[in-house]
Amino acid sequence: MCFNWQILNQEGRELSLEEIERFTKNIGDLPSLTLGGGEPFLRLDLPEICEIFFKNCGTKKISIPTNCLMPDLIVKQAQKILDKCDLKLKVVLSLDGVGEVHDRIRGVPGNFDKFLETHKKLNYLVQKYAGLQINVNTTISDKNESGILETIDFIDQHYEVGYHTFEVIRGSYNQGNIQPPSLEKYQELINKVLLKSKTLDRNKYHKLIYAYYHKLTIETLRRKKQLIPCRVSSFFPVVGAQGDIYNCELLPSVGNLRDNNYDFKKIWHSAASRKQRQDIVDKKCYCTHYCYQAQNILMSPWHFLKALFQDFV
Repeated sequence: MCFNWQILNQEGRELSLEEIERFTKNIGDLPSLTLGGGEPFLRLDLPEICEIFFKNCGTKKISIPTNCLMPDLIVKQAQKILDKCDLKLKVVLSLDGVGEVHDRIRGVPGNFDKFLETHKKLNYLVQKYAGLQINVNTTISDKNESGILETIDFIDQHYEVGYHTFEVIRGSYNQGNIQPPSLEKYQELINKVLLKSKTLDRNKYHKLIYAYYHKLTIETLRRKKQLIPCRVSSFFPVVGAQGDIYNCELLPSVGNLRDNNYDFKKIWHSAASRKQRQDIVDKKCYCTHYCYQAQNILMSPWHFLKALFQDFV
């Protein structure tokens, strides 16, 4: 399911700490940051990267997903980040199913046990660091659609997490190995998820936005078009591991930091970048990315009101 499955393990120089230090000095305030992958914890200088954003950009919230394959390293890195930076750190554990289902989808025997170990060890840190939150995310596909409710029960009954979120598979995944569920099955699953998940019940406001997001996702996939104005592209830049800049992680790069003297703003305000953002405004693309669409709902008065007053089950 990794977006980078076609280019994994290819040679290429990732941005160094010095390069990250250089480009972050001129981008201004950045309250929230997600450090994605691949597997982010493979970078042994991950705590130093977080510290750079904390110092140069005033970053107060960092989210990092992980496949949980290296529990000791993950915990060690998380602790270093929290020692270096006064911020909220969300570590998001990937879970595609219970037991063998998760291992089979991930292609790694024992991955489920590593998930359990990672959660257990991170949970010890929660007692020490108020800024640490453990979340779980499950990607819905044709490989695990029949076990989604079991996965919800497993988390609700055994683990304390900030959120257990669900998102249908998207992006440039390997379509030869995995597919999204049918729209009918997806609708059926989401209705059951909304009724069953205890983590969603903790925050009614979040649950309403989450429910409306899935309604939009189903209709977007059915109609294959943009149904809500995408305003996120104006303030949600993506920086690739080797310095490529994107208005959206699903669209082509609009420039590279190394080719532009590490001047992020020069690329962000370039003609190519402005043209791509206008194409987004003109609805020449569509997506179902939760991080984008949840914010789009909040920034669209009509859709926001529909979310608040919906009958979602």
